[in-house]
Amino acid sequence: MKKKIFLGILGVALVFVYLKAQYYVIHRTNVFWHNDGTLSTDNRIQSIGENNSLRIGYTNGLYTEMTCNSDGEWIIEKVLDVGENERVIRFDVSYESADELRQGAIYFYGERPDTAPCTSWGGSPDMAMKVHLRNYSASGLASLSQRVAEFICSNRGTLQDIWAVYASAESRSGNTSNGIYAGQFNYDQSGNVNTEHAGIWVHDNSQSDVGTNYGVKLWTANYNQTREYGFWIGSQNGSWVNAISFNDAITYAFDFENTDGTNGAGYNASFTGPAGYAIPDGYITVDIGGNIQYIYTWTTKPT
Repeated sequence: MKKKIFLGILGVALVFVYLKAQYYVIHRTNVFWHNDGTLSTDNRIQSIGENNSLRIGYTNGLYTEMTCNSDGEWIIEKVLDVGENERVIRFDVSYESADELRQGAIYFYGERPDTAPCTSWGGSPDMAMKVHLRNYSASGLASLSQRVAEFICSNRGTLQDIWAVYASAESRSGNTSNGIYAGQFNYDQSGNVNTEHAGIWVHDNSQSDVGTNYGVKLWTANYNQTREYGFWIGSQNGSWVNAISFNDAITYAFDFENTDGTNGAGYNASFTGPAGYAIPDGYITVDIGGNIQYIYTWTTKPT
């Protein structure tokens, strides 16, 4: 009888273990491998070693591998050899909330706390993100170009504004900084360029003339204070042959909205001088070395 009871209990236990094995291998109640391949843990997945890595693959030959180097940096390695539309990392986010997603699909945040002040400067800033693209190939000039980043903000419905890029440099009240710049564009042309090179190239590709079009718009509506320069052109070394160059179809070289001199120009059809010359109808105010001067203008070309 005891033998039959023992065999019965053993059989029930084996059936129970078999059924459990169809779902997961138990380590603890909240840590297990599920039979569908899911690993569940409430702590961490750890693999420590010089050559350890985590490989996630679609097939044995198509995968992305994540490793950790001797500095503790997380490295994602993937060889791009499938096609021109292949990516290393892709984030697909669907905004289905009634509220805007103001923190972004990807959010990078870096902070230097007040307990860790920098006591010496080596010439480089703290950075939240750095992107570096480098080419070593001798590709043909008609075969390859480089673009370190591409930002596309595409509207296919109805929305308020479209901003491809927004940059803000802020120094809060009570803080001190040597300089503040919303953007800096450096270009270093030390090789051979067959055509041209430019610090900023604005390409207007609009196909509709609805609304007012600006190539560059300089504007402020906050704080009633006088700004020194709208555009400042200078050169510590070398020089500019043409500070501003007008080319192709341009109706007016300059457009002054007001006629009373408040924006640097004035118009008055009843001018009576200068004597001996054609009577002007307006003027442009200029500053030459701190001396205020006037350039006269005419509604018709003087002879």
